[in-house]
Amino acid sequence: MAPTADIPKTGGRIDWLASYPKSGNTWLRLLLANYFSETDDPHDINAPGVTRGVARSRWLFDNFLGLSSSDLLPHEALALQPQVYHVMARRNAAPVWLKVHDRQQRLEDGSWLFPPAASGVAVYIIRNPLDVAVSNAFHDGHADMERAVAKLCDPAMTIGTRASSQIPQHLGDWSAHVSSWVDQSDIPVLVLRYEDMLADTAGALARVIAFARPETTIVPDRIDQAVRHCQIEALQSAEREHGFREAPRRTTQFFRSGRAGDWLAHLSIAQADRIRSAHLPVMRRFGYAEAD
Repeated sequence: MAPTADIPKTGGRIDWLASYPKSGNTWLRLLLANYFSETDDPHDINAPGVTRGVARSRWLFDNFLGLSSSDLLPHEALALQPQVYHVMARRNAAPVWLKVHDRQQRLEDGSWLFPPAASGVAVYIIRNPLDVAVSNAFHDGHADMERAVAKLCDPAMTIGTRASSQIPQHLGDWSAHVSSWVDQSDIPVLVLRYEDMLADTAGALARVIAFARPETTIVPDRIDQAVRHCQIEALQSAEREHGFREAPRRTTQFFRSGRAGDWLAHLSIAQADRIRSAHLPVMRRFGYAEAD
């Protein structure tokens, strides 16, 4: 939980925005993009801003390695993935953020998938898995809560296909995903609860910037502006007007509700109990009262 590794001050590093899918990663990315924007206008939700996309995108792999990831089997691409980040870190003079949904894991040669030598810090966004299940069900376009609950409890869960724009990503079950990031000690990590982001968005954004960019002087007015631009109503309006390219085709709305406790309206008692049974220790560890 409190790694002792030194945080590089400038350049040559990647800072990871890591989370299980539908835990608030995109929201945090847009908050950062608005804070560091060079204008006072709302940041285009379809533009990368200070973040450089998704860590396992085929474009990153193909561009930095000069290989076609589509020509490789998943395990072949996985073995080469750390090299993408080493090359990317060397080519960037300033730190960059990448969005990550993979679990952190050791590869066959014992190296980390997300190599500490190419890394600065990781911000791990965690959300009540009861709400994660509901959000995933709507995101995946089926609204089947039973199927979404099973997904969070599947140790072999993988997202992405050989035909998609992202290389397949191994999530594992929800608890294993959380532990893979917060319990490793080779990359300094800040754990950020989605519920705390909702309660104090400005404070959460300031914490992230102070942790990842300690050399940066935080400007309260820009924090407040970023928060206004990223209110759920503003993001929903932008999506209606311009669409959102990260939304799956089967999803009618990416920015759906953003509420905490939405699970109460969608999960049955048995479904909620299945998640609690599978993930009780980690839920209690991070203060989710529904676990008791």
